[in-house]
Amino acid sequence: MAKIKKPEIGNPLAGMGLDEIVRNITAPEKAAVEINKETAGETPDTPRKTGKSRRGGMKAFEENLARYTGVNEQGIAIWLPKEVKKKLELIRVNASRNIPLRSLASAIIMTYIAENEDKLNSL
Repeated sequence: MAKIKKPEIGNPLAGMGLDEIVRNITAPEKAAVEINKETAGETPDTPRKTGKSRRGGMKAFEENLARYTGVNEQGIAIWLPKEVKKKLELIRVNASRNIPLRSLASAIIMTYIAENEDKLNSL
């Protein structure tokens, strides 16, 4: 029998960092277009406030991913909207290695919490 050749599918997330992926998922498309139009011709007199410097988003994500991969406890169930779960599955499928969905979700959440702890405490 002849083998069926499957076309190679390029990874659209390959050149993106975790923070950029999350920003693209969570930001409304219309707002992103409006922001780009506003800032296209401007040269700001004062530098924009960037907030707390990040600890290295991908490095922190990799540390959290290692921490939550292989955890054998039962855990607690949480409910996610369908589109969030689909986006997580898309990231997981396009990853260059096998990452459990539970570990991926935990690492993303804990990385976000660590990087924005001061903002979350003021809610």
